[in-house]
Amino acid sequence: MATGLIMAGGFGKRLWPESKLNHPKQFLAIKEKKSLIQLAYQRCINLFGAENTFIITRQELKEKILSHIPSVSSEQIIPEPVGRDTAACIGFGAIYIKRIRGDSPVVVLPSDHLIEDKGKFNEIMKAATKFAQKGYLVTVGIKPTRAETGYGYLQIANKIEDFNHISCYKLERFTEKPSQAKAKSFVESGNFLWNAGIFAWRPSVILKEIKKYLPPLHQGLEKIKMALGKDEEEETIKKVYPHLPKISIDYGVMEKTKKAVVIPAEFAWDDIGEWRALERVFPENQKGNIIQGLVKELGVEDCILVNREEKMLGVIGISNVIVVNCKGGLLLVNREFSFRVKELVDELLQDEKLRKYAE
Repeated sequence: MATGLIMAGGFGKRLWPESKLNHPKQFLAIKEKKSLIQLAYQRCINLFGAENTFIITRQELKEKILSHIPSVSSEQIIPEPVGRDTAACIGFGAIYIKRIRGDSPVVVLPSDHLIEDKGKFNEIMKAATKFAQKGYLVTVGIKPTRAETGYGYLQIANKIEDFNHISCYKLERFTEKPSQAKAKSFVESGNFLWNAGIFAWRPSVILKEIKKYLPPLHQGLEKIKMALGKDEEEETIKKVYPHLPKISIDYGVMEKTKKAVVIPAEFAWDDIGEWRALERVFPENQKGNIIQGLVKELGVEDCILVNREEKMLGVIGISNVIVVNCKGGLLLVNREFSFRVKELVDELLQDEKLRKYAE
């Protein structure tokens, strides 16, 4: 039986001020009343069952996860003492799950993406586990609709095999967050897909590739593995984990491995990476505005206006601006510069007096 591993330790800086270090993006309700992590958990248990669904996250988010998903067992949550990016997260999850579930396939899913068309999603995940069982590192690709520089791109080569009319292809090249010019050429070529951040593999296979391409990470994971289930487990994890290499699985392994295959997927997907993502989720009104919450506007065009407070937000005579008002802060940013919200948050975090506004 395959196992699901939900990665839930991220931040989502570009969605500040609603997303913060201790209340990150995965706990936001974007399109439905349920939060993104609640939706991710439901997708996962539908496929693998609650007993085979694990969540890996920063230690300080464990209680918040339990409050959002009361049905999840505390034993199904794998706490990281500190975030060290996705390579460490995935490696830690692999050794943890392998010890208690063996070497059956693990499907790795983000906790903070919006995915629709559950039927197609389930079919793709079932095929991914079949290909993973054969020793491949499986990644899922989405057909690009624009030259997006914030995503990784997967260049597909020859078809390898099919399962239930779903094909997997050799991964020719993995390019993480290209320039605008490169992204445009990728989309125009027709043989590149967006990296959806969804993977499937056997724990032994991904750990072997980590050993090959990220030896220092593998060495640290081996120390943790030797301590799992013993009295020194917690102490060892706290001592070793903060010193693991901080690198994504994309840069660290997927750009280099020869074992990667890609499944092109057709389900609706969005990583909701910044406030402009609302353009793809909600319809605009006749003036080109997207409005959420208690808002009154006059002479406003092409704006995104979000008010999470129970007081009126009045907006007059502006265009091409994003306004987000919530308990944690107020953001006003030119629509074309929304990607720079991350820079603002980084500066808040570096300032002792202002850090609390990002936490």
